Amino acid sequence: MKFTHFFWDFDGTLYDTYGRITRALVKGLYDVGIETDFDTAFLRVKRSLREAAEMYLKENPAIHMTPEEVIGYYRCHSEEEDLSTIQPYPGCEEALKAVVEKGGKNYLYTHRGQSGIDALKRDGLDRYFTDFVTSQRGFPAKPAPDALNFLCEKHGLDKTLCVMVGDRDIDLDAGKNAGMQGALCDPDHQYDAYETLYRFDTLAELRKILMEDETK
Repeated sequence: MKFTHFFWDFDGTLYDTYGRITRALVKGLYDVGIETDFDTAFLRVKRSLREAAEMYLKENPAIHMTPEEVIGYYRCHSEEEDLSTIQPYPGCEEALKAVVEKGGKNYLYTHRGQSGIDALKRDGLDRYFTDFVTSQRGFPAKPAPDALNFLCEKHGLDKTLCVMVGDRDIDLDAGKNAGMQGALCDPDHQYDAYETLYRFDTLAELRKILMEDETK
């Protein structure tokens, strides 16, 4: 493998949760007086919740709120749906298992709360992880490197052997800010201009890029 320690984002990387997130955002926007359709919100959420909130506020200047306040309304709805709307992408277990079988370790770094760990436990995937950082730890949000630095220091990791895997620029920027490499999941080509050595469309492709035996 090219790396030994894999730091995984959850939403949009390991698990398909964008439908759930979009529905919660649409409800939160409605609460503050902004109406939108699912498809528009979905595309904006794929960039980030903050960017989506900023765009809606720009389009609705009569709403005097900050993006953080809008996201607060989203959070009021973010856990309304049960775990059935949090499902792993194809190849999720195979990728996590491949890391462990090749002597590596997996770590979760997500802005999601306990529901992410609950989903991993439901699907029997938590056993592939060495440690987890969720929003409940209270670290500054990505792209701040604090959570990654914490995990590296806690486990005594060589950052040259670490890679942050995510589907947004802030995931990889967090990795860069922590001094590690990044791998970008971008099947919808949201970040074609983003510079990274490693990018993939599926977790099966990621396995070929980062986990295959380089001696073959």
